[in-house]
Amino acid sequence: MSEAVADSIVIDATPQAVMDVIVDIEAYPQWQSDVREVEVLERDERGRPARARFVVDARMLTAVYTLDYTYGEDAMRWELVSSEQLRQLDGGYRVEPTGTGATTVTYELVADPTISVPSFLRRRAAEHVVRSALDGLKQRVESGG
Repeated sequence: MSEAVADSIVIDATPQAVMDVIVDIEAYPQWQSDVREVEVLERDERGRPARARFVVDARMLTAVYTLDYTYGEDAMRWELVSSEQLRQLDGGYRVEPTGTGATTVTYELVADPTISVPSFLRRRAAEHVVRSALDGLKQRVESGG
């Protein structure tokens, strides 16, 4: 059974500055503590990642998976292509200007591991992934890294 979670954070930067960090998925291991490796396998016509392979060491499992990416004006979304440890790992980031020079970032994630895990633990793990990514993103963008 899938766990769907979402959370938001306000980052003191423009939406473009935030999206620049979000789209640079090869740098994720530098600011997302669970991400061990990222390899971009394909790029779109604008040079953004279109398909990437990840190695992630999350609380409940180490997972290797491949994601396909799509982009909107104010969003980046992904969909699971393959993984032995996950049946589903879909989600995205959406950025919205606050009107005060900052940006609200919303991260949505739907995850379903192949291993049997109680629902409350799946939800807690998904919430950890989302919160950790948002906190890391805020720190990365606001520090200029």
